[in-house]
Amino acid sequence: MTRKLLLIIAILASFSFSLSAQHRPRLSEEQIRQGLAKLRDYKHKTFVKELGLKSDQEQEFFEVYDKMDAELMEVGMETRELERKTLEDAKATDTECSAASRALFEQRKKEGEIELRYYERLAEVLTPRQLLKLKSVERTMNMRLAKYHGRHGKKAAKQK
Repeated sequence: MTRKLLLIIAILASFSFSLSAQHRPRLSEEQIRQGLAKLRDYKHKTFVKELGLKSDQEQEFFEVYDKMDAELMEVGMETRELERKTLEDAKATDTECSAASRALFEQRKKEGEIELRYYERLAEVLTPRQLLKLKSVERTMNMRLAKYHGRHGKKAAKQK
């Protein structure tokens, strides 16, 4: 799910960057917050359906999963911010560029560590089959979202 969420965040970020690059107003904090809330609702509904979550599992699963997801999102945002600042700084030293690139390469490791930290807690809530299916559902969601944003991005570009 971590990679899916990061993909979604990257898509949202690239969407906002493409808007600003086209001299359109940038998304406000509120618009981003609303978009993330819609995304969370979509993910929750998808997990309930695809994992076959029972009502007694839902609250505990989403408490654990959303907390993990927030940590993963934070790692992704921090890493992208470091990358952006370093790339925009024409005076960034080789040492700073190396540190930023290393952080980018280590991002997946950090994400994996976070996911493993939550594994036992998720295993207490989900059945072994549901836990196994979790990653597949995350991948499917990410592909759907990428496909959705790809279609809508092309429509917006054509209308320009």
